[in-house]
Amino acid sequence: MKQEQNNIQELTRGEEEVMQILWELESGSVNDIIARMKEPKPKYTTVATFVKILENKGFVEHEAAGKGFRYHPAVAREEYAKRHVSSMLSTYFGGSISQLVSFFSQHENISSQEMTEILEIMERVKNEK
Repeated sequence: MKQEQNNIQELTRGEEEVMQILWELESGSVNDIIARMKEPKPKYTTVATFVKILENKGFVEHEAAGKGFRYHPAVAREEYAKRHVSSMLSTYFGGSISQLVSFFSQHENISSQEMTEILEIMERVKNEK
């Protein structure tokens, strides 16, 4: 799996849904992907189109399997998440993690336990540096 991709693109909602399933499956056919989707399930051709787009974008690779293909991620979930969050951080919060945390603490219902966990993570990272 390619871990580094310099110009990683954002995914549409449909593409991301397919990728989330492929990341979970690690490898699968279009029918395997459809089987994991919520009702109402999309048509085979719709999912096959998403997979082809993802392949063209470099997110998915395939290998022959009988008369069909098995698809697997070419970009790790963590790599995509890292790039996506970095882009969001830059676009919406001026690159400031403190502004991001402030935004979520004001606009999301963060429990006391989650706040404690966040502080513990930050303290652990601080001690590792």
